[in-house]
Amino acid sequence: MFKDFLILILGLCVLVFAADQFLSGTSRLAERFNIPKVLVGALIVGFATSAPEFAASLTAVFQEETGGVELAVGNVVGSNVANLGLVLALPILIWGGIRPPRGTKEQAGYSFIGVLVFSVVVYSNLNSAVGGVLLSSFFCLVITFIIRDFKGFEEHPSHSFVNDNRSVSRDIIVTIIGLLLTIFSPRWIVSSAMSIGSEFGWEGGFIGFSLVAIGTSLPELVTSLVGARRGEWGLIIGNLFGSNLFNSLGVGSTILFAHAGLGRPSEQLHVNLLVLIGMCLLSLVAFLGIRKPVEISRRYALLLLFIYALLFWQMVRTLTG
Repeated sequence: MFKDFLILILGLCVLVFAADQFLSGTSRLAERFNIPKVLVGALIVGFATSAPEFAASLTAVFQEETGGVELAVGNVVGSNVANLGLVLALPILIWGGIRPPRGTKEQAGYSFIGVLVFSVVVYSNLNSAVGGVLLSSFFCLVITFIIRDFKGFEEHPSHSFVNDNRSVSRDIIVTIIGLLLTIFSPRWIVSSAMSIGSEFGWEGGFIGFSLVAIGTSLPELVTSLVGARRGEWGLIIGNLFGSNLFNSLGVGSTILFAHAGLGRPSEQLHVNLLVLIGMCLLSLVAFLGIRKPVEISRRYALLLLFIYALLFWQMVRTLTG
């Protein structure tokens, strides 16, 4: 167990360092090339930090039968809930209220639509190939809208990165290294945490759902905490809503395509309806909370945490009941 604890601590240290370098590099590059940070957060940081969900879900589908698809879908649901109910709330509670940067309202709206479409497809028990086509089509459509919304968008630099002595190539290298470490370090953390949980005798359903879902959300959590310390709220909010959009439509469609490609029958997925409704409700609350350019209070963060706690309890009760 000592080895698992050591790996866990080292993995967390690597993840924090990697997230710091990744955010620093993306922030510098965004300002150098005059790209809105909300757009960078949604399309680059958000999608990159969703890589663990993508890898975990796809692995589950290839290794298992219907149960693997259920685990993959559960991972998407759990990660989406953790991103908004935990990862968005904690930085606000720690650093105080924020004013959502311009462009975040649209990202939150697209994220809510993605979560809603994903929930309908999953609960409707459509053929895997048909469901994959629907999710991927919505995904391409939403990405087109996001890029269109940011045409002509101008953002005033908050730091003097453009005039410093660091070269663009160095920023690119730092960003890529930080990205790779951010993506792969959670694998060590989740593996060691699951071993520790087994040593303590925790039930398999609880370990699998809670640690996999939260573990694959670690990149979003750490990048958000690091970004909040830097005041990079555009990157943070774009990251979280972009991640949920990619989880719901990108990872969701990949899960269904993989299941259909393996020639397995489309069977009813036992996904709790209350959890799906709660995920949509949490996404709606998050959208309503940032759709106006007013300061987001700590009370709002507490509301997000409360909804997350209720959903987490329902998920664990369903899996261990």
